[in-house]
Amino acid sequence: MHAPRMPSFLHDVELDWGWPELTFEERALARKHEALLQADRKAHTVATAEQALAAAARDLPGRPLRMRAVDDSYAYCWQIVEGEVYDGGEFDDDGMFPEELTAEDFRAAGVTVVHTPIAFPDSMLQTIQLKNDSLSALVQDAWQTAADELPAGFRTPLGPRRMQSVYLPVEVWADIKDRARAEERSISYLVQRAVTAAYALPVE
Repeated sequence: MHAPRMPSFLHDVELDWGWPELTFEERALARKHEALLQADRKAHTVATAEQALAAAARDLPGRPLRMRAVDDSYAYCWQIVEGEVYDGGEFDDDGMFPEELTAEDFRAAGVTVVHTPIAFPDSMLQTIQLKNDSLSALVQDAWQTAADELPAGFRTPLGPRRMQSVYLPVEVWADIKDRARAEERSISYLVQRAVTAAYALPVE
């Protein structure tokens, strides 16, 4: 197994399930583990990624599962051989989970909070971070109080923007995702609009 040279969070973790070959029952098990993985892809270290792969392998004995991930310095790849985690393995993108997870999938896996990357313009971020609360709490409160409000003249502010990690309850995540699909907007746009309305930010 890999031993990290220093504690490091992985940027992303992906699993090759060999999806086309799985039975209906195996797909249900894989869906549960995929929900656990997707709930927060950026929370894993090398050690916890290997543990997640081993846990999936225990539920899917005999299946040649593979996992890949990267951090700031390295690319990692693991495979299951006779139930054990080893380095290497040829990752097949076609074997990945092919669907979108739903709120029901996350709930069934015991997930209550979902990591949601959101792009914020620097000007908006600087303003709302002056408030004495976490960004995740600010976004959740804004959505729950102002999701249906349309600030007059609102548009995404110009200028540099930064991707932020926001953690939302499954119900809030699902509501924003459904609204984004219905309005054909990005999740970031809808969150920016709700934040502008909820905190009476100036419209640029």
